[in-house]
Amino acid sequence: MSSKNGKDRGILTFYVLYSLKKKPKSGYDILKEMEEKTEGEWIPSKGTLYPILNKLEREGLIKVHKVDIRSKNIFELTDMGIELLNNTKNHRREWREKYIHFRNLFIDVFGEEKVDITSTIFEIKDAAFELSLKNQGNVMKILKRCLSDLKKIE
Repeated sequence: MSSKNGKDRGILTFYVLYSLKKKPKSGYDILKEMEEKTEGEWIPSKGTLYPILNKLEREGLIKVHKVDIRSKNIFELTDMGIELLNNTKNHRREWREKYIHFRNLFIDVFGEEKVDITSTIFEIKDAAFELSLKNQGNVMKILKRCLSDLKKIE
């Protein structure tokens, strides 16, 4: 996804910003967090993550918070990084449009049926997020009932 200044940023970059918004951490800590979140299914290499951290630091989106005892850099989000992350979250539709542009590639790889299911899940997610806070209770009831029904299918 492109930001206002036209720079392309991928999901890994945005996850790094999101992760550092929660609390300062090292690159290693981010890798471990991603391993946990994906249940070990996707762990970017150090050779992928550390250049992203360096680039984000050069751009002023993160900074070294401190260097720990083992000379590890502990990174934190800057105000500019927080602003970029917040602006990106406000542009969910752009992420959805990116997915739609890649839909044909997914169809080739996974087949039409799985892509249709994924597309429907994205639409449900978007609709749920668009509802006001007062409707979130109803949304949760519907989603939990849907999940329960899906688990009953054999």
